[in-house]
Parts: sequence; structure tokens; C-alpha cells
Amino acid sequence: MLEYPGPDTIRILVTSDNHVGYNENDPIAGDDAWKTFAEIMSVAREQNVDMVLQGGDLFHANKPSKKALYHVMKCLRLNCMGDKPCELELLSDPSMVFKYDEFTDVNYEDPNMNVSIPVFGISGNHDDASGDELLSPMDILQISGLVNHFGKVMESDNIEITPLLFQKGNTKLALYGLASVRDERLFRTFKEGKVKFNVPAVRDGEWFSIMCLHQNHTGHTNTAFLPEQFLPDFLDLVVWGHEHECIPHLVHNPSKGFDVLQPGSSVATSLCDAESKEKQVFILEIETGKQPNLKGIPLKTARRFIMRDVSLKVIPGLKPHDRESITKFLLREVQGMINEARGEDTSNEVERLEEIIPSSELPFIRLRVDYSAKDEQGLDYQVENARRFSNRFVGKVANTNNVIQLYKRKKPAAKKALNHTDIDTLNENRDGDVGVQVMVQNLLKSMNLSLLPELGLNEAIGRFVEKDEKTALKDYIDKEIENEVKLLIANQQLGNVDDIHDIKRLVKDVRSLNTVETNTRDYGQHENAAASYTNRALADTRGHTKDKTPPTDTPSSTVRSKRVTANRGPKSRNTNNTTALSVEVIESDDDENYRGNDEEPQESIRDQGRREVDTMDPPETDENCINKATSTRKRQTQVRKKGARTPKTDLLNNLLASKRSGQH
Repeated sequence: MLEYPGPDTIRILVTSDNHVGYNENDPIAGDDAWKTFAEIMSVAREQNVDMVLQGGDLFHANKPSKKALYHVMKCLRLNCMGDKPCELELLSDPSMVFKYDEFTDVNYEDPNMNVSIPVFGISGNHDDASGDELLSPMDILQISGLVNHFGKVMESDNIEITPLLFQKGNTKLALYGLASVRDERLFRTFKEGKVKFNVPAVRDGEWFSIMCLHQNHTGHTNTAFLPEQFLPDFLDLVVWGHEHECIPHLVHNPSKGFDVLQPGSSVATSLCDAESKEKQVFILEIETGKQPNLKGIPLKTARRFIMRDVSLKVIPGLKPHDRESITKFLLREVQGMINEARGEDTSNEVERLEEIIPSSELPFIRLRVDYSAKDEQGLDYQVENARRFSNRFVGKVANTNNVIQLYKRKKPAAKKALNHTDIDTLNENRDGDVGVQVMVQNLLKSMNLSLLPELGLNEAIGRFVEKDEKTALKDYIDKEIENEVKLLIANQQLGNVDDIHDIKRLVKDVRSLNTVETNTRDYGQHENAAASYTNRALADTRGHTKDKTPPTDTPSSTVRSKRVTANRGPKSRNTNNTTALSVEVIESDDDENYRGNDEEPQESIRDQGRREVDTMDPPETDENCINKATSTRKRQTQVRKKGARTPKTDLLNNLLASKRSGQH
């Protein structure tokens, strides 16, 4: 056991992406996640740390099994409870960070708890909030007094981050947290300047500021990540969760002046190159006047993972049609990787074929095999079925169904965009950066759905696949069907529309208003499209020619939102035995520092709710039509005042009224 840190030294154990509950039904690797987490917590106790900082995704699912909850709570009780006093003094008001009615204190100051090592954690994208009460598994651990869950995001389009302020001796620590937010949404919120940081009253060299977040670190798309340039420059260290590749050292950002620590995951959740790096946890020591000291500790219970690439066309002596020789070569390669994972001599591989390996020592092996021909007209190398080949190593490896991955390297001449709907392409990239939602999004674009919005369906499929929410698709479809039925019942005028294709076309024109985030610019486009359709229908009914006066855009379709800036007015947040936060509010950097996306600023959801839907008048042909359309709008206005109406219902009413007025 390591000696206690000095009176001015704050010692922190940093971990992230433990994914307890991942693949827990697997007979070989089902217990890997919780066993590794148990080792991490035992390291915290042996190292006599002052706190544990967890960077999100403690659980693999936001509805963890009883087994996963049991093992996490057991590990926390065995290693974090004790008589050793916690020497961290809390200087700020915790109720500004912990949004839990009666439980607004850190657990080590609770007189009913005996906590020696407090754990501070944020929610990741796997264990995020869900359900009617928007609760996450971290909330359950918070209420039970085992974890301090901080960094909760109450409004994703208007984020305020308040730190927890600690002091030990002469060292002061400001701990900021930001739970996982959808990357595109967080990118836009930062760009619009709607993320603000509350900072301590005295900052110059007195406080060591750490921020813990859980977002994409690299740009998978233009906006599906969080650029480091968006973060404020008063930070000293950023603990970056969500990325599973372990980078065992601090990476300095010269333009912002802070360091970035990417601890990676403690368990491999996919067979890719990033997961093959050695799994570690980190001990961070902070002391006033000294540079932070970082030490990595390899995890002994983390299962070994060896990954290698081989191209058959560069192997001398192999012929494309000689399947037997190719199979023998691949067998030798895999056996050598198994011996490497176990730290054994590869020269005696034949004698070790029958040796029984304990299940806890079985490694993950992934051999990526390029079987493409030497030239365009040549024959591809004949390789045995990947699953049949992998089953030869039952009892030798932990992944007995996918030891090898077969792929053909794309020819340089064939330059085309990556097709996420092509089966061969998906097979080659199944362990790469192509996510489920990216594939589904491309499929939905080609399906031209009329009733189900693509955005909501994509998110539901993502929850079903990635978070194992078994009822996500059923709940979403049932909800959408209920909404469409209410829409049809509320608009009895649909009974006068004879053509079913007209009904589908009208519903499709307004379906974008049923999504979670309605873009003002997209709304205007749909409004204009619906108006154009209505006028075309009127022209066809009255025998008008195509060269009639085209409809004009309404002013509401070009409305642009104004950027909302943080209020820099004075604030009084002084409480007893707390340190007041500064009146200064540090706003997030806007697009002046980062211009990777030229999208228009969008209306906030709150403003969209207030926005009136303008009625669209049909072309003025005769007085009777105009009078009838005017009376229809008056009736719609009266109905809207009497009951709750949605913009979707109003727009559909206007379309139907305009069409009916043209038929009379």
C-alpha cells in the first residue's frame, strides 16, 4: 500500500468507460468488465487516493442488469467505505451542482455515511438519463450515497457549468463536469455561445481547474465531435472520456494552454485497433506551485488483445487457388498471436496445441486478412469460411467466432464515396468508425418514408442496438402512430380528400414538425413546399396553366434567430461556509475560433414553441374563394384559442382548407 499523500497534495485516480455489464451473458468474457472495475477500485484503496474521477460510461447500458448493479455497488462499498477521513474540504455550495432535492451534499460529508474515498462521476452516452423521470444509473448510485454524480445537463441548448471547489492544505481544485450530450447538438450549442462556465472569484494561479467530459474527440463527421478549441483557456487539464484508445500521457494544447488526458476504456467492447492498446488507470497528483504528476498503472485483469493485418498477395510461395496452403499459413499466424498474448515462445507452437488454457487467460485475437488478387484480372485468394476457421480455436481464444476478418482492399482507380448501404462495404468497416446511426441514416434517406420521421427512427434504432433498449423501436412506433391518429382525427376535412396519395403527400410535407429539433430554415422550406403543392393543386383543379403567378415566400420562412449571449450581470451566490463564485461568467468560444461548419444559427426550441405558423393564402381568383378562405382562417384561429393545437395540425388545416376552397 502506497503511503499517504502530502498535506498539500491532492491524489486522484482517473478512469473512464468501464462498461460494466458489457456482453455479460458471454460464457468466457461476460465477467471481464466488473472484474476490471473491482481491480480499479482496489488500486484506489491501495494508492490512498483522495478521490476517484470517473469519466462516464460506468455502465454499458442505461438500464443495467441486477448483476451489473450488484457488482458495482459491492466494489464501491468494499473499497470506498472506511474510517480513514477524507481530507478534501468543500468550499462551494454543492446544491448548485447536485440537482437532487433532499440529497445535495457530497457523500463524505453526510453524517450517516462513512466514506473514505469519494467517487465523482459523470454520465456517458451509454448510461445516460432515460424514462419519465429522466434518471440514469448514476442517479441511483448518487441517492444510495456511493457516488457523487455531477455535470448533469438540464437544458442541452442552454448549458451552465458550475464547478465543485475543493481545498487540501494550500492546494485548491476546481472540478468541472459535463455529461454526454449528442455531439451535433453540443457542437451547435458551443458555436452559438450558449455554454457558460461559472468560475471562482480568484483565478490567477490559485485554482487548478479540471474538466471532465464525455464526447467524441476526433471528427467522425463535420460536427459530430467537440473541438478542443471550443473549451475555455482557463482550464488546466481536460479528462476526455468516450474515446476507448488509451493515451498514457498528457497531450498539451498549445493554443489553449491546457493538457488533455484520454484514459481510454478498461474493457474492450469491439475488436478494433484502438481497443488493442494496453488498458491502464492513472494516478494524478496536484500540488500548488508544481507541475501535475501523472503515473499510469496497467490493469492486470484486462484481457489481452492482439490485432494484426496480413495481405496474402505479399506472402511468397502462396498461390491464389491453393486453399490448403493458405489455411496452414493463417493457422500459424493465429497460433503465433496466441503465444504472443500469453508471453510464450512461438517456436514450440505445435506441442502447445492441446494445452488447456484457463478461461480468464484466453486472449482476444483478431487477424485481418486481405485476400484480394495481385492485379485486377487476377484470381482472389481462396480462403476458408471465416467462422469455420475461427471455430478451430475453441478453448484457445475468447472470441471463437470472429478470429479472422476477411476483406478486399479497394483498388486506387475506383474512387467513389463510401456507400454505407452496401453490404460488402459494411462488412469491411464493421469494426471501424461507421456507426449504426450513420448506416441507418443513409438507408432511411433512400426509403422516402411518409409517416415516420427519419431522425426519430434513427435515434430509436441507435438506442435499440447500442444501449440494448429492447422496447425502443416499439415505443417509438406506437408513439408516432398515436400522434398520426390524433392528427387525422383532429382534421376531419381529410374525409373530403379522395386520393390516398394526396393524404400521404400532405402528411409528408409537415412531418418535419414532429421531430425533436425543428430547424427554422428547414421549417421554412417545408412551408414553401407545402404552399407550392397547394397552388399546383388549385391550378390543376381550375384548369390554370403552368405559367400562372408562382407563390411567394412568406416572411416567416426567412426568420433567422439571434445569438443569445450569457448574462454578465452581477450574481450573489454566497452561502454560509462557501466560497462565492465570481460575477464573471466565461462564455464558450464561438465560431470566430472554429469555422469547421457554415450552418446557419438555429432557433432555440423555446422560441420555436412560441412561433406562430402563418397561414398560406391561395391565389386570388374570385371573391367567393377569398371570403371562404378568410372565414376558414377565422374558424381555425378560434379553435386554436380554445384548445391546444400544434404547428403541425395548423399547417395541415391550412393546406386542406386551401385545397377545398379551390374545389368549390
